[in-house]
Amino acid sequence: MRSIVLAAGTALAALPALAFAQGEAPAAAPQACYIEVQKLLGEPPTGIGELGAAIRQLDTALRPQVEEINGIKAQIARLEQRQAVPAANAQEAFEAEEEITPAATLPADDPTAEEITRLETQLKGKQDQLKLDYAAQQRALVGPVQTRVSQRAQAFATERGCTELKMARAPDLAGLASAGSKDMTGDFVAWYLAAPPA
Repeated sequence: MRSIVLAAGTALAALPALAFAQGEAPAAAPQACYIEVQKLLGEPPTGIGELGAAIRQLDTALRPQVEEINGIKAQIARLEQRQAVPAANAQEAFEAEEEITPAATLPADDPTAEEITRLETQLKGKQDQLKLDYAAQQRALVGPVQTRVSQRAQAFATERGCTELKMARAPDLAGLASAGSKDMTGDFVAWYLAAPPA
């Protein structure tokens, strides 16, 4: 499930940088700004709770499918392990006798191999369906919140005189700070929570 949450968080971080043309010169010198995505996922007062709640709702909606996929993967791993034992025995027989007897090899119509193939086909189908369902649920549950946050971030950036506002992930923070971008996360969260959308 961690992968789903991370993927949903990455979707927010993937929003393009918001660049804003300034009609009038702001009181302070304009500069590039950024907002830490990870902090936005937290609960108030440090984050905007609705974003984290939408991602948790996405996680809950897809949890049964993820658990089913993990169960199939575990079945495949057990079967492969069971299949490896006769192969190891065959290798031992080869080393001991310099010749593998027909009894030491796997039969051509090995039911374990057939079951692994069947489960791998089933697994691929379930994974493909999860990708489709994830995209649909992400659009329905997280998309509207992302859109609202993005629109409000544009208004905030204009109001605060940011020439550019980036939604930043953890790996981006050091580079943004060294480039002179201003961390506006706390200010944005306070502003967002003070005037919730209608």
